[in-house]
Amino acid sequence: MAVSTIPVPFQRHCCVGPGTRHAGLLLAGALLSLLIPGPGLRADEKQPTDFGRVQRATRSCERNLAAASPGPCSELRFEQNQQGLLNIRFVGPGSGEITTNLVTFVGVVKDGAAGLSCREGHCRLEGPLSTEVTSVSELGFDQRGLPTSLPSAWPADGTCTVEKHDVRCEAKALSGERWSATAEL
Repeated sequence: MAVSTIPVPFQRHCCVGPGTRHAGLLLAGALLSLLIPGPGLRADEKQPTDFGRVQRATRSCERNLAAASPGPCSELRFEQNQQGLLNIRFVGPGSGEITTNLVTFVGVVKDGAAGLSCREGHCRLEGPLSTEVTSVSELGFDQRGLPTSLPSAWPADGTCTVEKHDVRCEAKALSGERWSATAEL
């Protein structure tokens, strides 16, 4: 019975050698440096965040849901998950088992405007501004505040403009659906 052996040069490549240990130490040092504040920063210093939400009641508000006739809305939410990306949500009553309905226009803030300025959990709207809408979604909630289904979402082209007291959004999906919403703050 013949026993085959692997040549010695190939065995070195399969095992951890001194070079691999050195790379591991460098990686551990790099990760540790992320935990230690750099020069000019103190560990207890609060850094500004670029995400948050602003809610506003509306004086007048109207939005449509795809092919449906326009309906009222009572609240506007501006949500920013990262700098330059702004969700504008029009919140209104639903029908049947849906007690609340959201129409959301997701857009990229144009011309380098800030969108929301957030620090330590407090945000304020930096306007006037305009967004280039990339998608629209609709979602309904029941009386307990639970979603009644998964959101319906469409890639879309359009714009939202936010002035001092007025917000206007319009978008059209590639499949033909159209949405529009206006609010006076």
